[in-house]
Amino acid sequence: MKRIKLLNYGDGNWQTGSIKLKKYGAEMGKLIAMKGICKSFYNVEVLHNIDFTVDKGEVMALCGENGAGKSTLMKILAGIYTRDAGEVFFNEKPIAEDALPMELQDLGISIIHQELNLLNDLTVAQNIYLCREPLKKSGMIDFTRMYDGAAQLLAGLGETEINPKQKVGELKIAQKQMVEIAKAISFKVELLIMDEPTSVLTEKETEILFNLIRTLSQKGIAVIYISHRLKEIVGVCDTITVLRDGYSVATKKIKDVTVRDIAQLMVGRVVKESSVSDFSGDPDSVILEVRDVSDKLLNQVSFSVRKGEILGFSGLVGAGRSELMEIIFGIRKPDSGEVFIEGKSITIQNAMDAIKADVGFVTEDRKDTGLVLCRDITENVNYVKWLKTPGFFKGHKRSKENAEKMIENLGIRCLGEGQLVNSLSGGNQQKVALAKWLISDAKILILDEPTRGVDVGARQEIYHIIKELAESGISIIIVSSDLVEIMNISQRVIVMHEGSITGMLLNSELTETKIMHLATNV
Repeated sequence: MKRIKLLNYGDGNWQTGSIKLKKYGAEMGKLIAMKGICKSFYNVEVLHNIDFTVDKGEVMALCGENGAGKSTLMKILAGIYTRDAGEVFFNEKPIAEDALPMELQDLGISIIHQELNLLNDLTVAQNIYLCREPLKKSGMIDFTRMYDGAAQLLAGLGETEINPKQKVGELKIAQKQMVEIAKAISFKVELLIMDEPTSVLTEKETEILFNLIRTLSQKGIAVIYISHRLKEIVGVCDTITVLRDGYSVATKKIKDVTVRDIAQLMVGRVVKESSVSDFSGDPDSVILEVRDVSDKLLNQVSFSVRKGEILGFSGLVGAGRSELMEIIFGIRKPDSGEVFIEGKSITIQNAMDAIKADVGFVTEDRKDTGLVLCRDITENVNYVKWLKTPGFFKGHKRSKENAEKMIENLGIRCLGEGQLVNSLSGGNQQKVALAKWLISDAKILILDEPTRGVDVGARQEIYHIIKELAESGISIIIVSSDLVEIMNISQRVIVMHEGSITGMLLNSELTETKIMHLATNV
């Protein structure tokens, strides 16, 4: 058998080495051809004989429920995981099983991960050019070229407010996502893989990204686009491949399918839209009241939430929604203002004070602030419960039962309650982040981007749980960049712009146009 391996010797020339060719052959004219791909974790097969091809200049959507195998397949393509069986061809040439991510990046394959992979203590420019910094003749780093190059990349994405010299840890999560995108396109890319790239972006930033995708496609650069936002897929992609439970179930032209068709292919059943009616509870049953809260960003913000109400917060990035929630939960300290719970003024100095006051907070960044990734599902699910339980012995049996209950109720795809959270898919991690607050006996639950990275089927399950929680008397505050989500699940929506509340809309009044007018203060 012929043996070929692509190797990069640092001068841009790719030469032959060794890889065993099996029964498959490259598909002529395809930029990427993956044939018979199989992959197992812990003796459980997660990819079953997958075939996947992409043409030059094609925008290919890759869809499926959480745990369907999308990210695993793409990590094999990017060299992060090794495949157990099958072949991968790039420009009709076979790719070695042990090819490294940096080798594949030099070859032209770049990936934007769902979970941000940036170094918070380095600057924006240092992250973009990490391990390939421009050098002077003396061999020293040419910082001027590096900062100028980073500024040009960000300007091309419409991001003129991000300072290339600023540390990444100081950026908002949406800005970090734009840095990830700038880093990915800084390579001489022929194939760009985007895993949930718009999950934290505003509508304006999303449109800039879509224009970039169209430009890349016109230049012959292929894009693999992974998203649970099905309307986005219909708007920007040419073709769609759907995975379900590790199997490829369909590949179709976008023009031949509807959003409902895609959802049904993903979950194997008809998915119904979620909707709620206006709040019908006691209008005087105010459980949380915020009065005149101000800091460097917020300007005398006041609002209230009633018992059993689902209150949505909408606005563009930088409007101050997440910062306001962090003040309520004690993560940030206001310069002025008061918070009342059940009519009593309460001082919340830190998160523990908020937890004791029966306030829960699912943060927008599950990786950094929502989960302990190196711990198992049981520990993560019970963490807040343990904090509220005095004493050393926490009741292992009850904790295990709590985890099993949440796994079943939320449909968390895992090998069991003892599986480490960092080995779960992003959407299943999000479910664990939500689960720990669902068993915490919180009376007020703040959900910041609650369905980020969650598939259409699980999203409806989460919406159903939110409704049930509200019906049981728990007050829910939802912060979301997804206008459809805000309109589908909220009974009342408060819109913010540059640190101030610009309006409030009841569920029956909600339209995307009205929300955007208030969000832009038109």
